[in-house]
Amino acid sequence: MRYSLGVDVGGTKILGAVVDEQGAIVAKTRVPTDQQEGLDALPEAIDRFLAEAEQPIGSIGLAVAGFVEYPSGRLLFAPNLSFSNPGIGEDISREYGFPVVVENDANAAAWAENRFGAGRGTRNMLMVTVGTGIGGGIICEGKLYRGSRGFGAEFGHIPVSVDGPACNCGSRGCLEAVASGTALGRMARERAPEHLDSEVLRLVGGNAEAITGAVVGKAADIRDPFAVELLWDLGTLLGVGLAGLAKAFDPEMIVVGGGVLAEGESILAAAREELAARYQGQVDPPVVVSASLGNDAGVVGAAQLSLEAAASRGIGEEHGG
Repeated sequence: MRYSLGVDVGGTKILGAVVDEQGAIVAKTRVPTDQQEGLDALPEAIDRFLAEAEQPIGSIGLAVAGFVEYPSGRLLFAPNLSFSNPGIGEDISREYGFPVVVENDANAAAWAENRFGAGRGTRNMLMVTVGTGIGGGIICEGKLYRGSRGFGAEFGHIPVSVDGPACNCGSRGCLEAVASGTALGRMARERAPEHLDSEVLRLVGGNAEAITGAVVGKAADIRDPFAVELLWDLGTLLGVGLAGLAKAFDPEMIVVGGGVLAEGESILAAAREELAARYQGQVDPPVVVSASLGNDAGVVGAAQLSLEAAASRGIGEEHGG
């Protein structure tokens, strides 16, 4: 059995997992990081992951939220993650002497869901991750589609409004700016003065500026009407984005994952309703399902991609824990 170390780099944590070639996680460690450290905290975390691994590691896969150039694996832009070394994957490969694959986190999640999760068995599938931002992945004829430079499937930064809200990428009106967890908090803050008796405001002591997407989710758990309305509206906006993607790619299935879905089932229900409405009964829209691998999709996908890279180079088990 061959094993890889999959690593998912986030703004406040780095998740590492030892993954076998069947996509099973055999060990997992989470390392909290300072938001200012970002990718610079990675070498120390990998040292820890490898030291704790009991299985022989032959490759490393890194899932990173940003524009990852293909095939070099260099990180060129990350709107929500700080970094100082675009070629950190190359450095880690030199340090440990085996393949290191750096992949966009949503691409990695898409590969995992297609190989082992909700999209298993499909040859044409889209993955949309909805969290602080929005990411995407494309499986085309059973292969991961990256585009000419590796920047394909940046669904979160598809413009959906000419004069929409500002996005962290520096543009305006991106799908991420209107249908992400960040957007949910903004929508709630803007509309809070019209809902002074809401549970959303009560949870923040009446301070509308303190409302986040997570606060809306807590209020929705107890069926606060304002919170429920916000989640439905967010889902509708997400559905607009899904309709555009579906018309462009005609996938068999759209798999939707990410932390925002935990805030309420109504988000996905509203998205499906809006998607269907935009097909106007002409043909059936693609099936929209929830991701099944949860927060593990990034590490599983990155690990699997690195195992495949190692196999293509004839590299087997090399590093024992």
